Amino acid sequence: MAGYGLCEKRLNSIYPCSYFHILLSLIAGIFFGFIVSVIACLLTATSFTEFIDVIRSPEIFSSIILSLETSFVVVLLALFFGVPGAYFLATRRFRGSSILDTLIDLPIVSPPLVCGLAILIAFGGQGIFRHFEVLFTIKGIIIAQLFVASPFLIRSARTAFESINQDTIKAARTLGASEFYTFRKISLPLARNGIISGVVMTWARALGEFGATAMVAGCIPYRTETMTIGIYMHAMSGDLGASVALSLLLMFSAFTTLIVFKYLGRYNDLSG
Repeated sequence: MAGYGLCEKRLNSIYPCSYFHILLSLIAGIFFGFIVSVIACLLTATSFTEFIDVIRSPEIFSSIILSLETSFVVVLLALFFGVPGAYFLATRRFRGSSILDTLIDLPIVSPPLVCGLAILIAFGGQGIFRHFEVLFTIKGIIIAQLFVASPFLIRSARTAFESINQDTIKAARTLGASEFYTFRKISLPLARNGIISGVVMTWARALGEFGATAMVAGCIPYRTETMTIGIYMHAMSGDLGASVALSLLLMFSAFTTLIVFKYLGRYNDLSG
């Protein structure tokens, strides 16, 4: 470590302030300044008093509660279906597994409107799920959010399961533990942080979902108006105060998500 520090000091003395360093700092400063400026504009677009008044209005408060309720249900459904699915993909190899893995990731990279249109067709008059009445309902919101958000949990949980030392699993099975016992007592605890990360990402993605939700559930105040739909509707009608208030709430949620991610990443580094 001492030798490394001495070498670094020598390099700094040889290149105290190169043109490349100046150019690099300038480019980074312009880009970072742009990001910070845009965020600052949103943060200063309303006062605290106006913010409180807006979120207390019945329509805005209704959209907040609806978003929290649907995103919570989505997380529960993603855990119930996604964790077993992730474990299956992590421990099983079969013909077509790579294609299935790609299809599961498809909602992550597909435009939300495309996902919404696919759900609309599937549950529409000629779709395979046409007997389930979910269009323009809260159930439609949950299905749209689950479709676009659950792959984040599956991806994170699968990575966590794949990182488990297989010697531990083999030792447990050799000692007579069943596969379910091994999954419940060994795999799940060891993959806990990865699953938690996936839960946080799934919740944040569901809370911020707009395109697919708008296609499937529409924009009906007090019925299917989530926070993101409320932002769009109020912005288009000229009510920037309501849009800013909802945007600040979602930005705070995103900030909290990043903090949790950084904490989990640091915990993994310390425990690993």
